[in-house]
Order: sequence, then C-alpha cells, then structure tokens
Amino acid sequence: MGIAVRLGALGVFGVIVAGITATSPTRPAHANQCLFNEPNNIEITLTRNEGPVQLITNRSQTELKRLQNRNGTSQAFGTGWTPVGLTLTELKYQMRVSIEARKIGPKSYCARLTKVEAKIGYDKFNVFIAKKFRPGTCAYDSIREHELTHVSVFTSGLDEFYPRMRHRLERATGAITTIKVSDPKLAAKRLQQRLRHTIDPLFKEMNRTLNRRNGLLDTPARYRLEQSRCSDW
Repeated sequence: MGIAVRLGALGVFGVIVAGITATSPTRPAHANQCLFNEPNNIEITLTRNEGPVQLITNRSQTELKRLQNRNGTSQAFGTGWTPVGLTLTELKYQMRVSIEARKIGPKSYCARLTKVEAKIGYDKFNVFIAKKFRPGTCAYDSIREHELTHVSVFTSGLDEFYPRMRHRLERATGAITTIKVSDPKLAAKRLQQRLRHTIDPLFKEMNRTLNRRNGLLDTPARYRLEQSRCSDW
C-alpha cells in the first residue's frame, strides 16, 4: 500500500460588482474631454487570507478517492496507489472596485477609479486522513505530517507572492487613466478588466508554482520512504 496524497489548488479570479458614485461636475466640463477638477488618490487594499486547517478523519479511503476525482486531482502515478490522506484547498483572488463618474454629455460619462479592495489566499484547508488510521499510531502521524507539509507549501507560497501581487496591483492601478463611457456601470466593468489583465498572469504563475512544489511531495520515492518508517499500514 502506498501513500497517495493529492491536493486541490483551484484557480479562481473573482470579481465583485463595483460600487459606483455618480456626481455632477462642480464646473462645466468640455463635452469631448474626460477631465476631473480634483486630483485622484486611489485607495488600494490587498488583504491576505489564510484560513484555518480543518482535520477530517471520518472518511474511508474509497471516499478520499472519490474526493480526489470530484476535485479534479488525479493520482500522482498509476491506479495501484490508494489515497490515505488528502489536502484540499482553493486559491482565490477577489477584487472590488469603486469609481467616480461625472456626466459630460447627454449619454456620456467620464469615470475614474477611487478605490480597489482585493483579497488573496485560502478560506480554509481541509486535511483528510483515512479513518482506518487512528491518532497516536505511526501511520497516522506520518500521513498528518505529509498533509501539513502540503499546507506549508500553500502558506509559504502566499508569503512569497503576496508582496508581488500588491506591487503588481499598485502598478496596474497607477497606470489606469480616466475613461469615457455611455454608462457608469460599464466603466466599472472595463476598469476591472484592465486590472485583471495585469493581475491575472501573476495569479496563474502562483498557481503553477504551488502545483509544481506540491507535486515534488507526491512521488513514489517519497511515499516509499514514508511507508518504510511505520509498520502499521
């Protein structure tokens, strides 16, 4: 019997509908110009989300295999290896933007960003250990240690990518200028899309990096080494 541990790192770029403030210009604006009289200081917040670890020990190995398949995580190698532990989590990046919009014509608005609120990380880590392995046994401790190593890979990846994500967000926000639209709500969507165009590649890079690092933990050699340390499999 081998130790088969796979994880779910599901990439999600969530966009929350923006809040919009529509105002009238304090002074007449030229109909064909997108101008604001006041300087714009965009408020940027990026929150790190590192959810709790939930240890689940009431599932059979058959149920763990179903969870693997349901979450799109295939066996690390071959079908002869049966999962005795599983770590599932979901990497999320969510963003909410607020804008200011001013009417400059009958069906024309000038809009700009005023606030960006973003969050990156994990809501929770579900760590499964097959129920046949009892706490206090060598096999149980070995599986638990392996799974928490996966969790550590996720959290250390967040440590590494969080400052890069913040820098990318600040750079992308600073590069966005005012835009002209026919509807303020359309402006919010377009400004979100511009931010996403810059942020999305780094988010995908983070996903690839985490998957690669976690894959290094799930090899036949490592499984056999962990198995050799215990006699109660």
